Amino acid sequence: MLQRGATTDTIQGGNTRQSLLSIKSDAQQGNEKTIMASKQSKHQTTTGSQSKDGIRKPVRLTILAIIYALCIAAAIAVHAQAGVQRFMEDPAHICIWSACLLLCLIYHKKRSSYRVAAEHTVLPPLTVILLVTGYFPDVTMFLIIVTIITSIITARSLKIGILHAGTTLAPIPLIKILFANTSHVLSITINQHSVNAAFNPYQFENWLLPLLIMTVAVPIIRLICDIVTFFFTQIPIREAMHEYSLSRILAMALADLIAIVWIPEILQFANIGSDTATVLSVFMLALIAYSLLLMTADTMSRLARSRSALKCIANVSDALPLPNQVPEETVVRRINRGLAHMRCFVSDANNLDKRGYSYRYSAPISTGSRQYYLAMERSILNRPFMSTDETILLTCGGVLAESLRVNKEVTLLRTEAETDTLTGALTYRAFIGHLKSLQTENVHNLVAVVHFGVEHLRAVNEHYGRKIGNAVLRSVGMRLGQLLPENATLSRVNGAEFAMIVTDVTSTSDVEELATRMRNLAVMSVYTEEGEVSVEVSSSISFSNATDGFAVLLADASVHIYESESSNLPAVDGTTAMLAAQNDSNDYVNASDVLRHAIEDNTISVLYQPIFDVNTKHITSLDTIVRVHDEKGRTLAPYFVTAEAHRLNMSVQLTLDVLETCVKDMTAFRKVAPELDIVDICMNGPELGASIFHERLEQLTHEQPQLRFGLQLGSHAIHVAHDEVDDEVADLAALPNVELGLTNAGTTYSEVAAFAHLPLDFARFDKTVVRDFHTPRAKQIMQRTLEISRDNDAFHVVFDGVETLEQVEFIRSIGGTLAEGTLLSNAMNANEFLMRLETMGTSLPEAAPRQAE
Repeated sequence: MLQRGATTDTIQGGNTRQSLLSIKSDAQQGNEKTIMASKQSKHQTTTGSQSKDGIRKPVRLTILAIIYALCIAAAIAVHAQAGVQRFMEDPAHICIWSACLLLCLIYHKKRSSYRVAAEHTVLPPLTVILLVTGYFPDVTMFLIIVTIITSIITARSLKIGILHAGTTLAPIPLIKILFANTSHVLSITINQHSVNAAFNPYQFENWLLPLLIMTVAVPIIRLICDIVTFFFTQIPIREAMHEYSLSRILAMALADLIAIVWIPEILQFANIGSDTATVLSVFMLALIAYSLLLMTADTMSRLARSRSALKCIANVSDALPLPNQVPEETVVRRINRGLAHMRCFVSDANNLDKRGYSYRYSAPISTGSRQYYLAMERSILNRPFMSTDETILLTCGGVLAESLRVNKEVTLLRTEAETDTLTGALTYRAFIGHLKSLQTENVHNLVAVVHFGVEHLRAVNEHYGRKIGNAVLRSVGMRLGQLLPENATLSRVNGAEFAMIVTDVTSTSDVEELATRMRNLAVMSVYTEEGEVSVEVSSSISFSNATDGFAVLLADASVHIYESESSNLPAVDGTTAMLAAQNDSNDYVNASDVLRHAIEDNTISVLYQPIFDVNTKHITSLDTIVRVHDEKGRTLAPYFVTAEAHRLNMSVQLTLDVLETCVKDMTAFRKVAPELDIVDICMNGPELGASIFHERLEQLTHEQPQLRFGLQLGSHAIHVAHDEVDDEVADLAALPNVELGLTNAGTTYSEVAAFAHLPLDFARFDKTVVRDFHTPRAKQIMQRTLEISRDNDAFHVVFDGVETLEQVEFIRSIGGTLAEGTLLSNAMNANEFLMRLETMGTSLPEAAPRQAE
């Protein structure tokens, strides 16, 4: 991240370094706090101390459970005599019915996010059926015992299970009152005289009306029990009320009503008879089916919620790496894509209290100047929160916190690396990087570069000493920074020279006026401990233009560095002085110009690296390496050729030149080795959308049907192919004898998207991955990619950078076949490779064991 280079006269180089170290210490402390908060949040989520129980007084919960247990024990004692007597008379039926009760009551559905809250069960319909058939007094004791067992099993806690059993059994006295005469209702409602009646007052008064009252009363009784529990355990009642789902409570009550209201009609239609034992058995089975149906619906709902949570987390992971600016908005937007009936947002507080809504929060996320939370909001009309929602917040909040930490450390390290400690301005490397990034971002952006040179600084150093010279430089940098506009950055590009980049220039006269004002301020005398020191500052301005783009700015920057008389360090950009550095020379050669002329004049050369089969030891295809030389025979690095050609907008012409050279050379190679028919060419991305490249490649596939072309896509080409030219890529893949492949596999985030969206035929592992084949991560990456190739017979994998026999054995062990590297053959030009084919053919010699460098 580039910064404005303003500083003050009182800032010393040591103080700047100390300030940076202080920032790093604060960042580490903030990160430790975030990690601790995340761990605490994770512990709370795991134990349920907040989001699930919320119990402030566990001792009171124990006391309340004991009270409930005593009440339940008293109820069992009241019905024990009748239950034991009935068991002694008909043990078979009692055992069967008890098993049916167990199957019916194993279903428990949460009505709230609090574990101590009452749950929905099928006990009310079950009680009605027992009252209808007259067996309620006989099986009440067994009903209570089964309720206790199932409640404890589903709650996985003795205390909470007893609470659930008590709240589940609480509506039974009311149900007994409502259906006191129900045993006499059925015989009347199903007789032949009332079948054809449009309205049966007796049935309505003694059957439908009690059912409606029960439908309303049972949820109210459960709510009253919950309020007592919340009050006794000191759970905030108003907060707890927001955790209910009114729509779910209403749906479950109506489901119970619908499940039982048809009993008279069903009895009449089925003509079961008057045997109450048969009637009870039939409706027991019906309730078991109803309970299983509810359990199935609940399970499907939970699976859907889990899938939604995974989708939210996957959406966030797909957005990695997160942007530096407001990453929390990206995370929130990605989470909301996978949520239904809920909303995720960024909150500065974790105690929101909006009527009718409940909330969940992530661990606190700190940016240093601000602390906030990821929050989820739900209405009481929607479903309650589940643990999956907390998992989303915990995971995505952790990802966001870690991203902020990484971005902060990267910014800190970049600031240290790109900030001049003496003046506070940016460094030359940052200056060049900014200039190139502007060219990549928008070629139509009018940019100006203003150079300010402190004249005769060497004389000041010799006369007053370097300490005073540094004070002069510091003062000049501070003064230039005072007038620095928002759309500009200031860099110290050399010992006594500053450069200001101004973006989005609307008027050249404004820039010239600004430069004049800055220079006039900078030439004011500097007062030091040695007295007043006069300062002379020169300035010059360069503007980008539509013809040459940013090339004129880069060239002017190189000239300024080269001609600066006051330079103490020969700081040159790697692009500008690469050739000189490789040959230990002092003459600076513009590598961009060398490459431009080589492409325009078609003077590039191509080296061929054989790809061999590790099993047959034969060459199967060729990989290409582009070589560019200057007039003195010095070589440009391959990675620079690729990147600089893209920057110069000459990638298409470069690839076409390589393609023509390969066709000519492969024609000569095939006269000696006809089985050699595949050549791989690396692409930058612009070729994918260039019609001239498509037309020439299609023409070559018809002119040279015996040749096959492997087009390798790097990380940038992957993005171009996926975002801009989907149809063009599909057209390329459809051409005969054309294969698309992924190069540098195992090193970029783009590979997953490439495998999913692009019609790839092969992948080439990066040298670094093959070199680290001992590490579990590299081994796992290679094995998984080979699994893809086994699923698709047309897909193959190439291992690049093979330098040792140990690597070859590893490739064989995991099922790989194709490799390239220096173990058995180095890259050769066309003449050398043709001579090799004429003497040895496509077979490879046995390699002597040696270690990788």
